[in-house]
Amino acid sequence: MEEKKKCSNKEHEKIDAIFFCSECKIYLCNKCENFHSNLFKNHNCYNLDKDKNEIYWEYCQEKEHNNSLLEFFCKDHNQLCCGFCICKLKEKGKGQHKDCNVCIIEDIKEEKKNSLKNNIQNLENLSKNIEETINKYKDIYEKLIKKKEDLKLEILNIFTKIRNCLNERENELLSDIDTKFELIQINENNIKSIEKLPNTIKNCLEKGRIMENELNENINVNSIIMNCINIEQTIKQINTLNEAVQKNENKKFELKFIYLNEFDDIKDAINKFGIIHKQGSNTLIKLDDSSIIKDNNLVIFGLNNWKENIKTQLLYKKSRDGNDFNTFHNLCDNKGKTLTLIQSSEGFIIGGYTPLEWNRNSGWKNDNDTFLFSITNKRIYKKKDNNTFSIYCGEDQGPWFPLIGFRETGKKNMSQGQFLYKENPGDTYFEGINEIIPNENKDRFFNVKEVEVYKLTFNN
Repeated sequence: MEEKKKCSNKEHEKIDAIFFCSECKIYLCNKCENFHSNLFKNHNCYNLDKDKNEIYWEYCQEKEHNNSLLEFFCKDHNQLCCGFCICKLKEKGKGQHKDCNVCIIEDIKEEKKNSLKNNIQNLENLSKNIEETINKYKDIYEKLIKKKEDLKLEILNIFTKIRNCLNERENELLSDIDTKFELIQINENNIKSIEKLPNTIKNCLEKGRIMENELNENINVNSIIMNCINIEQTIKQINTLNEAVQKNENKKFELKFIYLNEFDDIKDAINKFGIIHKQGSNTLIKLDDSSIIKDNNLVIFGLNNWKENIKTQLLYKKSRDGNDFNTFHNLCDNKGKTLTLIQSSEGFIIGGYTPLEWNRNSGWKNDNDTFLFSITNKRIYKKKDNNTFSIYCGEDQGPWFPLIGFRETGKKNMSQGQFLYKENPGDTYFEGINEIIPNENKDRFFNVKEVEVYKLTFNN
């Protein structure tokens, strides 16, 4: 950070200077500038913050250069220099331009004079449209701000919907628990009823003994019969309670909350949900009917030379069309540019793009634009040079790139994907390709969950 100049007045030498007088070659604080401007009305005083680039400095402003005269010109940096700036010793702030193309000021004077006329003309031309340019710049800025706020609002709306869905699902599950427990014949109302049973039994016993004598004497027969019925109902209630206790005493209530993934998996899925895509740094491709890319928005990271108006057509899908190589060739041969996606049973997603056409019998093919990519690793793998192979086409081959793909392995299908390692020359064809299969799996094959091949059409 550049050190602030202090006021040249000794009484104010600790106060930061705000102005510089080019005629007097002195620095002024606010108080001194008021006095100075009244005393010397024709002097040019420059604001050090606002007008710094307009000040003519006769002396070098570098701290360690002791206000040396600016006698030289650095052509490399288009800058005036003093003797300390070009000295051979580069220490204590000296020698910054010792290796530059330097001349004395007189040698550059004519060149600057000649260019001045052109620069004045350029300024005049630029000044005619400067207001329009400024307005365009402001308009771009306002559009950018609106775009930024719209994106934030879109994210807020999406996550609000997700939170609402989560809340609704949470309430459904909590309500479902209440419903299922209500079906079990042990509940709060039952507890309240059976808690009254001891007193009911006691009262029934007392009434029973009294009624036993009254019944023999035929006194209040109706009342006695009603009480007998109540006693019978009480006995039935007690027997029902005992049966419920015996039935449920050792019974395990297996009601539990079941979800498909562990929480870490859910958290990982949430962390990967959504991406802020900057056009030009990665490429976003809209897919139809993909089982591998769940939201059908394929982002190829690090690919910045494709326009994003790409039309896609799903040619082949393993889960839909089967594993047979012959089916792959029937659906994908001679279709032009294609993009292959491979999802392993272990969870990683890899693939490749080639402008070369697949067919049955042409063997190795080569071009400069084929590349592999990893959605899991978020990167692409480009060919090391123009002389290496790009794809291989054969009767017993599926989509086969030099490192990953499908070929005859005892079964004529794409239930397994093959990849090669350092002992095989194929791994030298693409930069950094050895990391494309995660966790350093040393097998020559990986289990395949899904394969998709798309035809790509690049619109103008």
